[in-house]
Amino acid sequence: MAERAWPLPWLEVAGRRGGAWQYVQYLLYRAAVGLGSRLPRAGRRAMSWTLGSLLSVLDRERARATTEFIAQAYPNTSERERRALLLCAWRHLIELVLEDARFNERVVGPRLAEHFEVELTPRAREAIGRGQGGLVITPHVGMWEALPAILPRLGLDPLYAVSRPPKNRYLASYAQAVREARGYRLIPRHGAIDHLLAAVGGGAWVGLMLDQRAHGKTVIAPFFGRPAHCERSIAVLVRRVRRPVVLAACYAQQGPRRFKVVLDAPLAVEELSTLDAEGIASALNREMEHLIRRAPEQYFWLHDRYRHAPSVGRA
Repeated sequence: MAERAWPLPWLEVAGRRGGAWQYVQYLLYRAAVGLGSRLPRAGRRAMSWTLGSLLSVLDRERARATTEFIAQAYPNTSERERRALLLCAWRHLIELVLEDARFNERVVGPRLAEHFEVELTPRAREAIGRGQGGLVITPHVGMWEALPAILPRLGLDPLYAVSRPPKNRYLASYAQAVREARGYRLIPRHGAIDHLLAAVGGGAWVGLMLDQRAHGKTVIAPFFGRPAHCERSIAVLVRRVRRPVVLAACYAQQGPRRFKVVLDAPLAVEELSTLDAEGIASALNREMEHLIRRAPEQYFWLHDRYRHAPSVGRA
């Protein structure tokens, strides 16, 4: 196989904190996840139920923000249904971490594609077929860590992903090595715009997760109908690069290590270029909402999405 032509030199995605205590924390994390990931499937499910139930009760502030977020997305649900979805969010996060710990060992390799069912719309096929590179937007739904592993096999190659590293330097280094062993490279979130421009300008695809609350200079746009802080720089960048934008998600399926990938390109480059930053953020949010609603029990609701955003009346 020919060597990939990477538009960017390799970039370290480094954590800020080092030292003996950080190294001990790293070792403890590796040990706990390693042991948990080797439990039989029933054991992993029991572990996720137990830990998820405890965290749902103990982390009251997160539970409040999560149920508020769920109520915004699903206003007709009862308090009991929202608490159930809160537990699903914790369980799914724990199971994702355990599943991902052995992903390279069990999935990566010549038979990787056998683990994925692919739903590729004609619009996505056309966008990828241009061979120009572009942006891949995905929310924290399903098995988002597994998604980049299959994308190069579908024509999104070379592929980068913008990543905010763990603060622990040793864990950040380990996470980067694990992810890049799947056939893509990372771009550090700090200063990502310049790197992203160079990567896309060189014909690469860059993955971005844009469903969480943005910081710094933001744009206010509705997310599930309520004003929220969104990434202004990315919205502006979409207009500048004038390359295809593909929406993607990867969902867990029944059976061990079975996934379904959904790819669509519903937003034409020409359409996006006419919108301002708020319009672009709103359009991307609507598409991410569609992906989340396909499997709400696999979404990362555990996030104070609307913190510091204006009230509905001020939107």
